[in-house]
Amino acid sequence: GGLILGSTQIKRIILKDGAARGVELEDGTIIEANRFVASSLDPHQTFLKYVGEENLDKDFVQRLNDWQWEKHSLLGTHLALDRLPQFAVAEKEPEMNRAMIYLVGAETDEDLLGHWRAVESGELPAGGMFNCCFPSVHDPIQAPEGRATALLSQHAPYRLKDGGPEAWYRFREPASENCLETLRRYAPNLSPDAVLWKYVSTPLDVANKFANMVEGSIKQGAYHPLQMGYLRPNEYCSNYATPVPDLYVCGASAFPGGLVIFGPGYNAANVIAENLGLEKWWSEPEPVSRAKELGLL
Repeated sequence: GGLILGSTQIKRIILKDGAARGVELEDGTIIEANRFVASSLDPHQTFLKYVGEENLDKDFVQRLNDWQWEKHSLLGTHLALDRLPQFAVAEKEPEMNRAMIYLVGAETDEDLLGHWRAVESGELPAGGMFNCCFPSVHDPIQAPEGRATALLSQHAPYRLKDGGPEAWYRFREPASENCLETLRRYAPNLSPDAVLWKYVSTPLDVANKFANMVEGSIKQGAYHPLQMGYLRPNEYCSNYATPVPDLYVCGASAFPGGLVIFGPGYNAANVIAENLGLEKWWSEPEPVSRAKELGLL
């Protein structure tokens, strides 16, 4: 019974008597809310931009301004290949050609540390490490028989030391080719002629495409002690309800964060249903029930 509106920009969250009562779109369309409004955007947009600082307590505003973005983002290389990958290690372990995810480029602790030092300083990692996957190996409808799709994902800085974010327009292709050269050390058959099509997505592209990933912050905010657990996004909103009545948060900036898929939304849905006395039409996941039986939750 839901409705999804694509390519839609929000102008503001509508307040009435201090409570969230809907949203106004940029084109002036009003969408009224009978019970609640839920936002999966980052706290800056949800509150400072769409609710408005003038409608918020000053201490809450201070906590919102404390929010920090990640210092790194993702450089993604999407490929259409004319052949399946053949990893060198598969000569001894054939199943390695069917792994779900490969981590390549880091052979030592120093390789790992060197990569992160480069990212922290805004430099492109020399050689670098990344994870890659070949989805069509497990989902054949993605590519014709004998061919393959691939995704290479490398942690990279949003702000480059040499030119800032805009420098990615110059470095996108060299950085992507650097990843491909690294991959060929592990899968030698993926020579340049194996690539039929390539699309490169830089940290700048991430920020431009996804308004809630400010500065390419793929988890909507840094993972550090003051933005995790009870403090994600802050102590005022950690149970998904917010200081604005009938406004809830449910995205990656809420606990448990962006890498626990569906976690924030599931938790928020339970809180909303309980607060509003709604009957839940979903059942508790078996792992959660089992954890409760074991006294872990």
